[in-house]
Amino acid sequence: MPCLIPCFYALLLLCKFTTSSAWSWNNLLMTSTRINLGMAESVAAGAELAMAECQYQFRWERWPCPRSAFTKKKVFRSLIRESAALHSFLSAGITYTLTRNCSRGQLEGCGCATISSQHPNESPSSTWRWGGCSDNIKMGEQYSVRVLDSLESGQDAQALANLHNNFAGRLAVRHSMRQSCKCHGVSGSCAMQTCWIQLPPFRTVGQALKRQYDTSARVGYSNGILQIDGSSSSANGAKTSSGSSQILRVSPQTLVYLELSPDFCRANITAGTSGTKGRTCSREKGKGLSVSQRRSCIHLCKNCGHKVKKRVVSVLTSCNCTFQWCCQVQCQTCNTNKTVYSCA
Repeated sequence: MPCLIPCFYALLLLCKFTTSSAWSWNNLLMTSTRINLGMAESVAAGAELAMAECQYQFRWERWPCPRSAFTKKKVFRSLIRESAALHSFLSAGITYTLTRNCSRGQLEGCGCATISSQHPNESPSSTWRWGGCSDNIKMGEQYSVRVLDSLESGQDAQALANLHNNFAGRLAVRHSMRQSCKCHGVSGSCAMQTCWIQLPPFRTVGQALKRQYDTSARVGYSNGILQIDGSSSSANGAKTSSGSSQILRVSPQTLVYLELSPDFCRANITAGTSGTKGRTCSREKGKGLSVSQRRSCIHLCKNCGHKVKKRVVSVLTSCNCTFQWCCQVQCQTCNTNKTVYSCA
């Protein structure tokens, strides 16, 4: 598929993330091999993946991760923990897509991973061996660093926090990878297995990042360094002007932020949110529901000073489906009632 619309979208999207005119997508494209069209197409797809997953993970939160937050500089470049979530999701989405497309041979000079170099402690045995095509997380991370971390040229608190949260997003993808195997043998005896390392569904990464957001840490900044609980250093993976690496004394998976967030109960033009009035909440019960969903009517409505409004709406659904030879499925349209709760 020609890389016209998606690549152009990628250029516009990431150009809006920069804080100065020094870095833009035109700069990236003009800087030798920093990025090519195949990579730009993957970046665009990764950004779309990140936005969709972020919206899903925050659907029961006061801040619903609106798409506009990714392109509004005041939100994306702010110091609150929602900005940390945006950076981690975007970094993870781009890393995930670049890793997948690398292994599929869709990026120039990039292919399946060499397992021995990426998982040196996992040695084959007499019952299994490495084979197949493992997803190349190492190259995905390297390409993601080229695209995102290059946009952070300063050594201020914001740049250091952004680099740390970018790293946390990439790490979430790496830690989510799993070993898959295929059996070989007479009559399915599975005497030998061929195994490879592959990416999980991105939903798994999104769930991990949401947990990291829930346990994120607030940091301070003084005299050119970030401070946490009295100890201080700069962000994990951040590079000083001399190229040396300094480590923030916090878990690499922990998202960091510098300022407290507004409550998002009311409309916030700067944050690009419309408040919780009119938002749908859930009163469903049962296993498999998140705490956020079960408490959504309290969190979104009551704690924000709104009442919970109950209404019954009519929903059209397919029903009484039958298989017709050959080969169609024919369904009737049924009108069913559904109870909906919202903040009023």
